[in-house]
Amino acid sequence: MDGLDRLVHAIAPTGSVELQCRFAGEWTLDHPPLPPNHLPYHVILNGSAELEIDGQTTVLAPGDVLLFPYGDAHILRSVVADADGRRPVLENRRSAKGRVTLIEHGGEGPALDMLCGQFELSGATDALWTGLPKVLHVRTDRRDALLGLIQVLRDEAGGTLPGGSAVIEMVTGAMFTLILRSMTASGQLQLGILGLLAHPRMASVVDAVLKDPAQAWTLQSLAELAHVSRASFARHFSEISAMTPMEWVNGVRLAVAAQSLRAGSLSAGRAAELAGYASEAAFARAFKTRYGTPPGAYGRMHARDASRAS
Repeated sequence: MDGLDRLVHAIAPTGSVELQCRFAGEWTLDHPPLPPNHLPYHVILNGSAELEIDGQTTVLAPGDVLLFPYGDAHILRSVVADADGRRPVLENRRSAKGRVTLIEHGGEGPALDMLCGQFELSGATDALWTGLPKVLHVRTDRRDALLGLIQVLRDEAGGTLPGGSAVIEMVTGAMFTLILRSMTASGQLQLGILGLLAHPRMASVVDAVLKDPAQAWTLQSLAELAHVSRASFARHFSEISAMTPMEWVNGVRLAVAAQSLRAGSLSAGRAAELAGYASEAAFARAFKTRYGTPPGAYGRMHARDASRAS
């Protein structure tokens, strides 16, 4: 496993596909914000559209994939507007199509075919899902493995073959990883967790800490992993992540401990050991400072929530 493997494993995304949208003519679609750790995505199968987020507009083409790391509100709309620039809000027809809901909107002009779904991050986030832009935009081409997965997703979502839901779960999981890989490999992201992974020396540090968060990491030992001086390492790490190295390490430890407590798999004492704290009292103080409640109460609260949900 490498740093990206460990990141994906730690944040534990589960994906679903919910809608297939076929729009023509002039239209606009407002997407409201989603709760924390719910990440909407859109895949442009055919046609074109415009994305607007924070007043910035981007034209989308076939094969484009959008992922919103923090579930921010955004607007999708037709590229072509009517004479006065208006695009009517969709008045659409909904029908079942395989495992998704098909939404259709007729009209004159270019047609759009798009899949929409979301990922839910059920693992440790906090220090592991930081510093990202509001939207990750990947442009695929015919040689891209992500495009092949998109085609499988389209076929399985629109069909009723046995095992389709299991295929969709596995395909969306692979899509999520390939989106992150594409963003790190392209060098588009220089900040946050993906910025660290895009930097070879920093990626080795991320990998080591995620592999063994309880190790007694120090600034010196982290700098040695990166093969740079302590001062240079601390400066570069903070520039990329907006945190000091040890702030990040402690955030990772607490996030991993919180995930274990939510899952009900560890006692508070064992969670303290996992987080690298020699003292359970020190762990409890740090945990309460970050999460607003003691570790034991945190675990019991999430156990009640899980019981109600089931």
